[in-house]
Amino acid sequence: MKKLVFIILLALCSSNLIYAQDSVEKPFIEINGTAELQVIPDQIFIGIHLKENIDRDKKTITEQERDLIKAIEAIQISPKKLVVTDANAYYGKVGLVGKEVVSSKRFELEVSDATQAKKVFEQLDKLNIKNASIVRVDHTKLEEYKKIVKINAIKTAKNKAQYLLEAIGEELGGALIVRENNFNTNGVQFRSNQSYSMAYETKPMVELDFKKITLQSSVYTKWGIK
Repeated sequence: MKKLVFIILLALCSSNLIYAQDSVEKPFIEINGTAELQVIPDQIFIGIHLKENIDRDKKTITEQERDLIKAIEAIQISPKKLVVTDANAYYGKVGLVGKEVVSSKRFELEVSDATQAKKVFEQLDKLNIKNASIVRVDHTKLEEYKKIVKINAIKTAKNKAQYLLEAIGEELGGALIVRENNFNTNGVQFRSNQSYSMAYETKPMVELDFKKITLQSSVYTKWGIK
């Protein structure tokens, strides 16, 4: 009986020793990696608001839209790039007592660069369309660039871990944890110190330029040490 108890106690002690050895955390290194990429936008979206004028020589929304399409076709932009984002009608006052239905439409026109955008505003000026502005910019391969930035951030973390360990004579092991800390996309919504719109009747046409879209990635990594 005593031998049996001794064997059981010995087994328990052995298992506890093995557990203690396993529970000791192996050496590791923690590194944050960051990466940034700037891309020139190839999608520029111009918001255009058409509204019927309540006067004797007014043009209907249909006529204004037709003129707008002709104008963008004249500068080699496909009408398919022009989409309706909103349309409504309401009662407008005519004279002292008269009222009639007034229609309005909002459009969004996509162009590929600053040169095309400038040409669009010149055409809008000829049509006396005052309510237009650049609302946002984007890039056709933005999702692909996002992946590249995230991969670069992880590579940066690994390279940093490697040269830090080499400095103390240690060797990098496998990744234990890889976690995205943060990802930012800056510059998609149009921002400028001077908003570019059609309210410049007495000003010369300014040169358009767009800030690059900035993609920033930050990752946390934990690596084993061999």
